[in-house]
Amino acid sequence: MATLRRGGQGMLRIPIEANPALAAPAWIDVDLDAVAHNVRAFRRLLRPDCRLLAVVKANGYGHGMVRIARTALRSGASELVVASVQEGAQLRDAGITQPILIAGPVVSTEAAAVVQHGLLPSLAGPQLAQALAAHTRRYLPVHLEVDTGMSRHGLSPHELAAFVERLHQRGRLQVAGVYTHFAATGVGDVEAMLRQLAMFLRAVDGVRALRGVRLHACNTLGALLLPDAHLDAVRIGGGIYGFDPFHGSGVAGPLSLRPALALKVRLCGLRSVEAGTAVGYGGAFVCRRASRLALLPIGYGDGLVRELWNGAPLLVRGVRAPIVGVVSMNQTVVDVTEVPDASLGDEVVLLGAQGGDVLRAEDRVGVGGSAYEVTTLLRPGLVRRYLGGGVEGVR
Repeated sequence: MATLRRGGQGMLRIPIEANPALAAPAWIDVDLDAVAHNVRAFRRLLRPDCRLLAVVKANGYGHGMVRIARTALRSGASELVVASVQEGAQLRDAGITQPILIAGPVVSTEAAAVVQHGLLPSLAGPQLAQALAAHTRRYLPVHLEVDTGMSRHGLSPHELAAFVERLHQRGRLQVAGVYTHFAATGVGDVEAMLRQLAMFLRAVDGVRALRGVRLHACNTLGALLLPDAHLDAVRIGGGIYGFDPFHGSGVAGPLSLRPALALKVRLCGLRSVEAGTAVGYGGAFVCRRASRLALLPIGYGDGLVRELWNGAPLLVRGVRAPIVGVVSMNQTVVDVTEVPDASLGDEVVLLGAQGGDVLRAEDRVGVGGSAYEVTTLLRPGLVRRYLGGGVEGVR
């Protein structure tokens, strides 16, 4: 066992073996075995010649981009997808050599970095194409995005042919893929997805120079709903992390996906209050009965956005207990009146399983919301413990 050491002026020093992260009051557990399970499940769903592109943008939807990327690649993914040049560069700095697609806008000033890190940019206009051509001395593979319904990034279908012709005239840029992005968010949106797919395929079929180029359209929802739309590749984001678009729909999905993230915190305070006691900023919540309140050292500064978390149930000793009052920046109060044996130091689960019950990110959002927000907004500085997957550790 290490001993405490004193510095030159008698300062008490912490043993070098101590790891403050292991004693963190709030942390995230990431189950890499669940990630591997989900990737393999999608891999089995696809044809052998259909590539699986793992989407690891936004710090792997809050799970940790580098660890998720490595696990996905080991489990059957062929390539990775990010949202920015910076994310792609981070993966390259971590030693990842597989193809990395930037599925989204890249500004012309980033062209040199795209070339430097060997990334696959998505083109939607001539400015970036010109900048990339100016910074490369060899053929540079690029993807083209066709906008079929999102009205954000991408070429319109009627622009595609002329744009490809200009690329070929300019040289140096080689079209390695063409894709679109479904706007649908629910399992009942099949017809809308089929209309987008038809628009995409008509646009591509009208360009002779794109024959034989890799095509991809499906995200997680599309891959599960439309097997005939898998084309040459699919881009799987939420499904890798265990987000199931069928959850709560009353319809069973084709895959059994396992949530990979659990959010936990240590109970750090307890108090008993009388009926009529106000809780939190503005006194928005008033106890209707004599209550026992627990304090948690986590708040909206850590990612517990009030719109998603006010009033949410948490698990304390396997019993659901609601958040009361508005979530503060670094603290949250929970009513544990129904958990009389709750004690200081208890592990409280905000997302994940405890005592036979499970709280999922999908349960935290209402109409128009996304479960992805729940995990993506979790503060990057929260300790993440990686379990399973052949690698265990703390970051």
